[in-house]
Amino acid sequence: MSFSLASKRLCSSLTSMKMVSLAAWAPLTLFENCKSMDQLKQMHAQIIETGFALDPAALSRIIVFCCAHEFGDMKYAREVFDRIPEPSVFIWNTMIKGYSRTHCAHYGISMYASMHRVGVKPDCYTFPFLLRVFTCDVAFEWGRGFHAHVLKYGFNSNVFVHNALVHMYSVCGQVDMAPGVFDMVSEKDVATWNAVISGYNKIKKFYESWKLFCEMEKKGVLPTSVTLVSVLSACSKLKDLDAGKQVQNYLKACVVKPNIVLENALIDMYAACGEMDVALEIFEDMKRRDVISWTTIVKGFCGSGQVDLARNYFDQMPDRDYI
Repeated sequence: MSFSLASKRLCSSLTSMKMVSLAAWAPLTLFENCKSMDQLKQMHAQIIETGFALDPAALSRIIVFCCAHEFGDMKYAREVFDRIPEPSVFIWNTMIKGYSRTHCAHYGISMYASMHRVGVKPDCYTFPFLLRVFTCDVAFEWGRGFHAHVLKYGFNSNVFVHNALVHMYSVCGQVDMAPGVFDMVSEKDVATWNAVISGYNKIKKFYESWKLFCEMEKKGVLPTSVTLVSVLSACSKLKDLDAGKQVQNYLKACVVKPNIVLENALIDMYAACGEMDVALEIFEDMKRRDVISWTTIVKGFCGSGQVDLARNYFDQMPDRDYI
C-alpha cells in the first residue's frame, strides 16, 4: 500500500472518528452543564478548534442556550445564527422565542419577516412564540396582519395559536375581536378562557368576565389560580359578594391550591363588598404576607371608614416605606 493511499485512509478514518465524537459529546455532554455565557463561549471555541464550526447540532445548542437561559445573550445568538447557511424552522422559532423572552417584539417580528422572505414556512410553534410578547402598541400595528398569516398557513384550528391570538387581541383591548377567535376554537383549554376573561377585565367589562367564567363552569373546564384571580378582581369591581363566594368554593374544595396572589385577591373582594371581618380573617390566617396584602387590608379599613384600624395596620406594615 502506498504512503499516499495510507494517508488518505487515515485521514478518512480520523474524520469519521471526529464526526462520531462530535455527535456524541457536543450536543449532549458539552452543553448540558453550561451555566454561563463565558462557559458557552469557551465551548464554542473548542468546537471551532476541532473543525466543526458549522455543525448544526452544536450551533443549535448554542442558540438554544442564548435564547432560553436566564443568562443568555441574544446578540451572541444572532451572531451564531447569521453563520448558519440554511437554518431550520426550529432555529428560526428559537430565535423568535428568545426575542419574546427578552421582550424585544420588534426583533421577533423582523426575524419572522426574514424567515418569510427566504421561504421558510412557519409551524404551529412560530405564532405562539411571536404573539405572546406583543404589547398593546405592537398588537395594534401588527396584529391583524399576523392573524391573516395564521389563516394563510392553516393554523386556524390549532389551540395554541388561537390562545396566542386571543391573548394578542386582549392585550390591546380589542376583546371584541377575541370572542370571534375564541368561538372558532372547538377544543378550548383553560388558557384560552383565561385570556378572554383577563381581556374583559382590562377594558373594564367585569360583568362579561363573570358571564364567561360561568360559561366555563358549564363546560366543565376546571379553573387555575390565574382564572380565579381574574374573576375575583371582576367580583371586587362589581361588588358581587355571592359571586366572590362562589369563586372561593374552588379553594375550599381544594380544586385550586391557595397562594399569596389568590389570598390577596380574596381580601380585596371581601373588602370591596364591605365584609371586613372576613377579609381580616383571611389576612390573619395567611402564612406569608407581601406589601400588597398589607396595602389591601389597610385600603379596606379606609374604605369602610375604620380609620383607626387602618392606621394600626399601616403602622404594623413592615415594608410601608416602599409603597
